[in-house]
Amino acid sequence: MQRFRSSLTSAALFLSLMGSASLAFAHAHPKTMTPAKDAVVDAAPADVAITYTEGLTARFSKIDVTDHAGQPVAAGPSTVDPKDSTRMSVPLKPLQPGAYTVHWVAVADDGHRTQGDYGFTVK
Repeated sequence: MQRFRSSLTSAALFLSLMGSASLAFAHAHPKTMTPAKDAVVDAAPADVAITYTEGLTARFSKIDVTDHAGQPVAAGPSTVDPKDSTRMSVPLKPLQPGAYTVHWVAVADDGHRTQGDYGFTVK
């Protein structure tokens, strides 16, 4: 019985440490995207906004948006919301109908970097 308790205690300690490690090494991933991935929108959006699962380091995080020819369509730099470090956005020039690609780089407050791409279409 003592051996069983010792094994159970060891297993509980291991799982507890693994749970804390996953929190310490969390990465910022998109939680919501506007426009959404693969969205077809009737009206051109004024900006692209992404909310992440973790707070971001503004200096190293960014969003780029390009048209079908790979030309940038941002009307200014992307910014992390000073009141909500999980939200980053970039203003857009007036968009014509067509396909657009969003490339994002998110550096979490803990220094871990993630990146990705997705597309949306303006009718």
